[in-house]
Amino acid sequence: TNRADDAEAYLQTALTLDPGSSMANTTLGIVRVRQRKFDEAKTHLDKAISKDPKNHIAYYQYAYLLSREGRDEFGYVNSFAPEITAKMRELLKKAIGINPSFAESYEMLAFVSLVSNDGLDEGIAAMHTALKLQPGNQRYAMRIAELYSRQDKYDQAEEIVQKIVKTADEPQIKK
Repeated sequence: TNRADDAEAYLQTALTLDPGSSMANTTLGIVRVRQRKFDEAKTHLDKAISKDPKNHIAYYQYAYLLSREGRDEFGYVNSFAPEITAKMRELLKKAIGINPSFAESYEMLAFVSLVSNDGLDEGIAAMHTALKLQPGNQRYAMRIAELYSRQDKYDQAEEIVQKIVKTADEPQIKK
């Protein structure tokens, strides 16, 4: 509920009782990302992964953290360093391998492709999988249109956008 300070106190208590708790470390890592305390977030997410290598949320959140580090004060990113791109892809592929029904991992993988301007076909395939998991998700459809635009496939991108304009309920998506 976006009450990071309240959550932090409970998570610190949980980690006092069980310092190796993968879920508590994952969640505190998420809190630290929201607070823009990226080094602390990495520490908690590393612990979460080492204690539970099947924790797909920890892998996804680590990739998300890396994507946040590269953004400016307005939340925009123009590029990722090649080693960061590779690390994010590795983390996301592990998350997908553990839980192939978690659609956000596919969306983040497509975002990495879009920003890096590499692996665009893989990004489109990932977004089609995400849409199968969450049919009608217009944010996911928009991501496919962005990827098509990056490939100069403007007709395919426009077709998607026109469908969204006709059906979108959310003013931000329609815009």
